[in-house]
Amino acid sequence: MVFQSYNFKRAFFNSNNENFMEKKHIIKNILDEGDKKAVFVHEMFDNIASDYDRMNEIISLGGNIKLKKRIIKTVPIKKGMKILDLCTGTGDLAILISERLNKEVCITGVDFSQKMLEIARNKAKNYENIDFIQADVLELPFEENSFEACFIGYGLRNLKDLRKGLLEIKRLLKPGGYFVNLDLGKAGGLSGQLIKLYMNKIVPLFGKYIHGDSLPYQYLPCSNEKFPSQTELVKLLKELGFNNIMNTDFMFGSIASQRAQK
Repeated sequence: MVFQSYNFKRAFFNSNNENFMEKKHIIKNILDEGDKKAVFVHEMFDNIASDYDRMNEIISLGGNIKLKKRIIKTVPIKKGMKILDLCTGTGDLAILISERLNKEVCITGVDFSQKMLEIARNKAKNYENIDFIQADVLELPFEENSFEACFIGYGLRNLKDLRKGLLEIKRLLKPGGYFVNLDLGKAGGLSGQLIKLYMNKIVPLFGKYIHGDSLPYQYLPCSNEKFPSQTELVKLLKELGFNNIMNTDFMFGSIASQRAQK
């Protein structure tokens, strides 16, 4: 897959290039432009791939893998199922699903970042039941009704067209198939304010001192501001024809998972 370059690496992925507030302003403008957002996100994930797993554990205070294991348990996965893991990143969900069924399911992991996929393939080199491909979630190379379940972890926020992405997921699921999303949520009250402070002030500092650049971790809260709340996502899934929709909040609602069926 070929992605057009907007030279975002030179323009943004340099910690000395823009100050904190200027970078945040740039990110918010890019999030309003679908095509530029897609290229920006693609290059951003290529840029952070080597630190991605470590940063996820730090940001989640050690809860990243535990949450992924919990959402996997919400689906009655059986031996022989065909399962799709979208925005697979470095392959954590795909590997965890495989381990839960002792490698007796067929899993396809999809991501548009080649560098993420290189890490995923290396991590899953002993898992012959997992196949990784580079593709765009909005234009997936699979026939209708191909999968019994589809998971996506922290990926819906990054799509340039949320509705189109959800309809593409629905197209690929078999009737009765499960869709599970895990992503940032919207927490309310005092806990929401504290989490917002953590995401906007502390997490970018982690990025600056561990990864070497705060920009990708300023993108995180900015993208969540533009992303629908849990309630809005449930409403959208229903509007698009999904059934048996269930939302589960974690960490006071700062992270949430939706499970639905086709």
